[in-house]
Amino acid sequence: MNYDDLEQLFYSGELAACIDGCVHYLIDHPGDVEVIFLLAVAKHDLAYPNGHEAVYETLQAEVIPLLRSMIPLEPENPRARFNILNYILGNEYDLFQIARPKKHVTAENKDEFIGYAKDLIAVKEHAVYGYDFLIRIHESLGDDEELLLALDQAIAFFDVFFKHERDIKDRNISITWMKKIYLLDRNKDLAMESNILEIIETGLPRFVSGHAGQYFDLAEIAQEHNNFDLALKILLKVVRGDDENDQIQEGLVKWHQRFSDLIDKGFHPTDVLYFQLLVERAYPERLQIAEDYYYQHALEIIQRYPNTYGAFHFAGTYLYEQGDFDQAVSYFRNALAIQQQVTTWRRMVESRFLANGTLEEQVPQFKDIPRDLYNEGVNLDAFLKNMEESAVKEALRNLDVMIYQQSFEAFRKYFEEDKYESDLFGDEHCWAMCCNNLAIAYTAQGNYHDAVEVAQEGLKHAEFQELHYSLVEAAIESNDYLTAQEALQTYFDQYNQETASYYKYLQMQANLVIVNHQLGDEETELNHAKDLLFAIYDHYQENPDISDYDFRDFEAAKNTIETLLYQEYEHKPAAVRQQYYEEIAAKYPDEANPQYNLMQIYNEQEDYQQVNRAARLYMENKQAFLINDFDKAKTLYMIVKSHFLIGQYREGAALFSEYDSFVEQSLESTEYVIWLSYGVKLLSKSGDLEGMESLVSHFQSIYNQENWSYDSDSEGVYLAQATALYQHGNLKEAHKVLDYVLSFDDHDKIADHYKQTWKKPGFLSKFGF
Repeated sequence: MNYDDLEQLFYSGELAACIDGCVHYLIDHPGDVEVIFLLAVAKHDLAYPNGHEAVYETLQAEVIPLLRSMIPLEPENPRARFNILNYILGNEYDLFQIARPKKHVTAENKDEFIGYAKDLIAVKEHAVYGYDFLIRIHESLGDDEELLLALDQAIAFFDVFFKHERDIKDRNISITWMKKIYLLDRNKDLAMESNILEIIETGLPRFVSGHAGQYFDLAEIAQEHNNFDLALKILLKVVRGDDENDQIQEGLVKWHQRFSDLIDKGFHPTDVLYFQLLVERAYPERLQIAEDYYYQHALEIIQRYPNTYGAFHFAGTYLYEQGDFDQAVSYFRNALAIQQQVTTWRRMVESRFLANGTLEEQVPQFKDIPRDLYNEGVNLDAFLKNMEESAVKEALRNLDVMIYQQSFEAFRKYFEEDKYESDLFGDEHCWAMCCNNLAIAYTAQGNYHDAVEVAQEGLKHAEFQELHYSLVEAAIESNDYLTAQEALQTYFDQYNQETASYYKYLQMQANLVIVNHQLGDEETELNHAKDLLFAIYDHYQENPDISDYDFRDFEAAKNTIETLLYQEYEHKPAAVRQQYYEEIAAKYPDEANPQYNLMQIYNEQEDYQQVNRAARLYMENKQAFLINDFDKAKTLYMIVKSHFLIGQYREGAALFSEYDSFVEQSLESTEYVIWLSYGVKLLSKSGDLEGMESLVSHFQSIYNQENWSYDSDSEGVYLAQATALYQHGNLKEAHKVLDYVLSFDDHDKIADHYKQTWKKPGFLSKFGF
């Protein structure tokens, strides 16, 4: 049995057989370190289900001796030392947790294990583990002086070793620094030699922790030394974190009450008022106060301390949330005059627009931490997405881009120049998300080159799918197909249909077809396009219940390929196009795109019966939430037009009346008047004189408003009007309309015919002659 066989036994869970095999193998190969190591690990894993005490006995009797035996055989390899320390210190911790403390490291044998830790420290790439083990050994032994020395050495090492990795440096230093603070707080003799408050004050800006209790522990230490300014600084870091955590909420409420007592005694720095208002707004139920208490409190503070940023900010925030935007703007402006803060500014921008429709044109230079800038970009992004007017969206997006740009630059300074206080949640992934949102905003502005660059930058800092999508989209939009091809290859190297969002993956496959079509063999890629399109159609037939969220991505992939194939068939003879789309429509009757194209082909052929049918099927097959207003309005126009041309006047008139208001809102005036002209003709034919006259009046008002000259469209409307008037016996008004048409030299000859055949009643007709 060789090593591979033994390893297979281990990974299949046959530990006893693996151990037996290793023992027999080592009889003939006593120096095989790989098998020795495998035997040690297997013995540990076999004991583990029997409890931590059983592990302790196995480590002492078998595992540690085996690992020790490896050291002379591979003196430069840290594996044995690492695993000895990892096993024994981990087991000690587990036993302590279940109140069965037993020691592997004792005063008698500590030199061996400290030596192993120092051996790891001596090799730079293993030093992080070495310091961790050394610190844990001294903690286990209670050697406080040695522990303090090891902690200081570790902090100094991390500061240099991780100098180009801000996140990792902050986290490693913070863990070690906090151990130092706990040690000094516990050991008063050591604390006498150190100024614990100075250490906290100096280290706080770089401290990060996912354990809220550590911040409150620091605040308690500050309180014990009567340094409430420092306690406040600590707590203001807490409020930037997870406010859903019960421990955090309880701690903040507790300190709110403490500060209330201190304020009554004269403690009132500006930041404490901000803290009080923030907690009152966030947790009124825990404080047992009214929800608007913080607003009333803010107004009171403004009266007493009129230069307090927080009071103006929170007064404005209350009014903003209540919808009193005009008043909110006034308070926000006062707050910003005291302190330029991005959240205040963003709420002011929204309030000002909602109050009077005006927008800021510039963005101040903020000093907020990068994550806060990014978050307010996200908030402004959400606000602009609710805007319908394109000019407003564009103006808001300009502001949004400037906020994201500031966030991007702040992140760069944070990670590359070590600027700003440390922020647990503002990590490199957050920077990458900022890059993604900025790339999306640039793309929306048509600034594709910068979008490509910032998306590429984002992928240097974190790996997540959205950045790939943004990069590929921007590259394709800028016709930079080589960059798009490279980006797509990178994406497909990392993701497949199982690891990626399936429908996003389809979109990327569609993008690859487009890119390869531009760069390679067009005929081959067209065949690939057809294969992919039919695979997409088949998927929908097999999975008709796709969620609305996924359907957008599914539709995007489909539209990408459909557009490519449309462009290929666009210039082919109508018969070829008709056959192509009719074959697809027959095989995939639930698809909208074939019907959309057939509708246009039939319109070219003036086969209006088929136009009507195809247009209706398109409307039925297209998901309502995906069809944009313009496409819907144009399709409705084709249906109404075809109803008229095949003589289905009542059906056409009914549809026209149902959708007239929608179409008017969806189309430009130049297009809407054509729709309106068919409405006039349909109502004329269906005998609705009153409705027709109303439409004619509306038609005329648009022409007058736009200052348009008489043309064939208006001529058709007036002839339809005249005909309806004639048919209803109103010959005088009919001839008035005819005379207007005849006043133009290039009038339709049918007007002459009407003039000659529509006779006015003669004098004798009144007597019945």
